[in-house]
Amino acid sequence: MDPEPRPAEADADIAMVLPAYDEETRLPIALETLADFFADAGLAAQLIVADDGSRDATYRIAREMSHRLKSDRLRVDLVRINHRGKGAAVRAGMALARAETVGYCDTDMSAGPDAIEAVYAALKGGADVAIASRGLPESILPVRQPWYRERAGRTFNLLLRKSSGIPFADTQCGLKLFRKEAADQIFRHQRIDGFAFDAELIVLALRLGYSVEEVPITWSHAQGSKISLVRDSWRMARDMLNIVRRLRRGELYSPGVPSDDAMQTMTTSEEKHWWHLSKRRLVIDTLEAHDCHGPCLDIGCGGGATMAAVARTMPVFGIDLSPHSVSFASARGLSAVMQAEASDLPFAAKSFGTVLALDVVEHHPWPEKMLRQVHRVLVVNGALIVTVPAFQWMWSQHDHILGHYRRYTKPQIRAELEHAGFEVVRTTYFHSWLLPLAWVFRKIRNIVGRGDRPDDAWLPGPLNRLFSGVATLERRALSGRDLPFGLSLLAVARRPDGSGRLAGGESDREDGAIRA
Repeated sequence: MDPEPRPAEADADIAMVLPAYDEETRLPIALETLADFFADAGLAAQLIVADDGSRDATYRIAREMSHRLKSDRLRVDLVRINHRGKGAAVRAGMALARAETVGYCDTDMSAGPDAIEAVYAALKGGADVAIASRGLPESILPVRQPWYRERAGRTFNLLLRKSSGIPFADTQCGLKLFRKEAADQIFRHQRIDGFAFDAELIVLALRLGYSVEEVPITWSHAQGSKISLVRDSWRMARDMLNIVRRLRRGELYSPGVPSDDAMQTMTTSEEKHWWHLSKRRLVIDTLEAHDCHGPCLDIGCGGGATMAAVARTMPVFGIDLSPHSVSFASARGLSAVMQAEASDLPFAAKSFGTVLALDVVEHHPWPEKMLRQVHRVLVVNGALIVTVPAFQWMWSQHDHILGHYRRYTKPQIRAELEHAGFEVVRTTYFHSWLLPLAWVFRKIRNIVGRGDRPDDAWLPGPLNRLFSGVATLERRALSGRDLPFGLSLLAVARRPDGSGRLAGGESDREDGAIRA
């Protein structure tokens, strides 16, 4: 996220998020239309433009209009994320919403002011969530979508209703409103970044016990849709399966924080489990290879095993969201550890020479916000070492239990880091040998109904030693080369000076190669 001023606490009647990706033409019309509508309706409003990494002038235009449209009854706020999808943009925008009623609508205004008025009335009539629908008999569609788009949408909706049991005729219409209290809880669990996030929101709302009302509207198709029938259909089908699988398991795990059982397993296995040992040794190797200096901040320090290892060479501080982890680390004898949020670090600017974010970024709904905080507390030329799980196609119940939002590829983690102002000096996969084993292991556990526990459970001693030995061989190989695939990703980045160059003549490398 760009560091925009954070809105004051609720002083508006309604907050509306407009997700935008390359919308320099349609965005000004949408903002003008909404500003006029809310003024005529006598509503104090907050409009939030959520720019999904646009390549055109969308963000500049939104900034200009935020000043031009501002009044006593209207404010326009902006948030900008690295391009991840409509769901991610809406989630980022909703984090800024400060009103009694919050929601989002499409920038093409296919559901116009009259539709917003109807959905708003339904919400004020007692619903927790009100969704616009093109699928009800009372809905009016003066300009329809192409027949193949309609057919694809109906097929998706039919499959979703059959698999999840939801009763609604249209989950994908891009106009939804929520009571603020309901939105806070629903978006706390929302994870899908792509177009299927609409369906996820509705399933989550029902799962959490909120009332959802489907509202007939007048809707007109607008040209210029960003949805590709070929590219996005399989993604939405994949996401639909993830929604259903996740919610069939029963418990809704809180994103960002692993389940209690998972946290207990991780903290008690840090010392001897091969996974934790091998990753810790890789991190120590990386600190030495990149000449990292203290003091060091370990974000998401868990039970403190990595902190204890780093403390042998430099001062180290640790934070974690889990009180269980903080207590465990304190009991280990580590005094410089506290419970804190990574997107709001309680440290002064330029406090640390090195920051560790080991399997942390994937836990954040707004990784840019967290990474900008890291950028703030690092000294110039300070190092950030990141590890994240790799490849979204490896997503399983294991990720839900651990509170993940996403898995990464090398280009994706590089883009996240560069968007936050870092200079990336290395990215490599690791645990390459484990990738096929983990895929088979997780599939088998799901089939036999044992997919409700994290993967780092106890292993017999000989097997633990075998895996540790294989990981050691791979770690030695990583000292001289980057690997093209693996179950996890390692990235090393530095905070450059104001000129955009690294202080001290640090090499500007991309995946191990010098860039021209």
